[in-house]
Amino acid sequence: MEKKADDFNEDMILQDMAFNRDLNKRARQARMKRERDEGKEEGLQEGLAEGKKLGLTEGTKFGKRDFVLKLFTKTYPQAETGFLENLSVEQYEKIFDLLIEKASLEKIYQIAKKKIR
Repeated sequence: MEKKADDFNEDMILQDMAFNRDLNKRARQARMKRERDEGKEEGLQEGLAEGKKLGLTEGTKFGKRDFVLKLFTKTYPQAETGFLENLSVEQYEKIFDLLIEKASLEKIYQIAKKKIR
């Protein structure tokens, strides 16, 4: 074993090859870590953007629902409001328009029953 170590220490070409191999190994590891970190960051950014978009959509829907519920209870205080839950944004918008126009309850019920989603 000592002979191999002595041969290695005396042979500059072997030392250069070992040094280059070590450098390449470290460079490859650094590149893999950098690419993994970039991928994680890209995934986080995409997830954040999609989460914001989903949150905005849900927030808009709940805001319109609350507004329609409030206007509906003001316009028709004795009517049941359970049918106004879980509608699409388009349905809330149409019902809002009908409430502004003072439409009948039957027209509002028809819009709520339609599957616009």
